[in-house]
Order: sequence, then C-alpha cells, then structure tokens
Amino acid sequence: MKTKQSGLPNLSELKKVAELLSRSQNTVVLAGAGMSKESGIPTFRGEGGLWTINGEPPLNQYEIFLDNPKQWWAEKFAPADTDSFATALDQSKPNQGHHALVQLEQLGIISHLITQNVDDLHRQAGQLSITEIHGNRYWIRCITCNSRWPKKSIMIQQEFLPPTCELCSGILKSDTVMFGEPIPPNLLETCHNATQKADLFLTIGTSAIVYPAAQFPIMALEKDIPLIEINPEITPLSEFALISLKGPSGQILPEIIKLISKIHSRKV
Repeated sequence: MKTKQSGLPNLSELKKVAELLSRSQNTVVLAGAGMSKESGIPTFRGEGGLWTINGEPPLNQYEIFLDNPKQWWAEKFAPADTDSFATALDQSKPNQGHHALVQLEQLGIISHLITQNVDDLHRQAGQLSITEIHGNRYWIRCITCNSRWPKKSIMIQQEFLPPTCELCSGILKSDTVMFGEPIPPNLLETCHNATQKADLFLTIGTSAIVYPAAQFPIMALEKDIPLIEINPEITPLSEFALISLKGPSGQILPEIIKLISKIHSRKV
C-alpha cells in the first residue's frame, strides 16, 4: 500500500541531488501525472482519478477508431456536455516544477524529457528537448507516417471526414494514444537513445508502472545509471532509487535549482 509523506525532504538530501545534477550533462527525465496534478489536472488512476470515477475507456478504443474513423471524427463535431477533465486541461498552467525543468535544460543539465502527460504544459513552460510518449491533446498525428501538427494549424472540414495527411494521404487522428494503439516507434526510439546516453535519470510524479514508459528507468538501472525519484508517494521504484525525495515537484525542484546556483557560484 502506498503511503504519503508531507513536507519537504531534509536539506542534506536536497544537497546530494543538487550535487549530482550539477555534475550531470545528460540527465534524462521521465515525468508523469503527478506533475499535472500539481497544476490542477485530475489523474486518471488512483483516488479521485478520472477513470476511477467514470471507468476506463474501452480497451479496443483504437480498433473502434480504425473501423470507422469518419464516425469518430463526426462525433467530435457533435454537441457534447461540458467535460470537466477537458475544462481542467484548458484552464491549467505550467507550475513551478515545469519551469524548474526548463531551467535545468537551459543550464545544460537535462538533455531530454520523456513525458507521459498529454496536457502540453511542458511545451508551454518552454521545454525544447521533449518526447510526449502518450501524445499531446492539442496536436494531430497521421497514423501512417506519424507526422504531427498543432491542432490549430489543421483545417478540418465536417464535409470531408476523416481528414487525411497532406504528406502521405494517411488518416489523421488526435495525437493522444488510444487504448490498443501502438506508441509510434520513432518516439520509443528517441526515448531509448536518450536513456542510453544518460549519466543520470530522474523520475518525477510517476509510479513508473505503465509500459512502455516504465522501461526507461529500468533500463537506466540496468546500465548502473543513478536514479533519482521525486514523488509524494512511495512507488515500486523507490527502493531502487539512489535518492527518493518525497514531496511535490513544484516545491522540491525550485529548491534544488537554488542549491545548484550556489554550487555554480562557488566554482566561478
């Protein structure tokens, strides 16, 4: 059973993480729903989760789409009741944890971010080297060539459904990965290559039990790459992490940034 711990980790733990990060040139991050939750977005699983309350979507969701993509798109144009989850996504803003990750990228510490979140908040914060492994709610993707575009840049006409790719004529769908849909191989390859080059691996706000994203911290451990965890809860990875910081990323990461700044100032 997972247990929650309140308050920030002690200063010595924060200093150890700051030292490790300050020496790193290739930190890879796996970010999960816990970061989004800090921006007011409900999680899918767990207490109060969207699927816990409403039930999970059908496991053959992608098969349903492929059977009749025209109908799937037509339903997108139909009037619908207000979706509280969609409203939360649209109203959410990047939190201090998102901004701290951008700072770590700008400092040359984070080389790549793998996010399981579809909310676009990492992009909005300014993260550049990023793989949205489960897609992005505000993007469109071709299921044939895997090209992606911001949804706002695509004109979808109700009389011409389903929309097709201008590059290969494949069918377009929302970028978010459906149940039963394979994650695009090019995304998995990018994450694999980034993890192979990592000198430090950081998991934030994720239980790391959903595959294939969960394979990357395991891969890091198998390569003896130090693993740091930031999560309010104990997870299956906690016992394997070199350091496991218990608390919200929006509080912990800014404190680590301050400590890294002090380390850098001593070196000048």
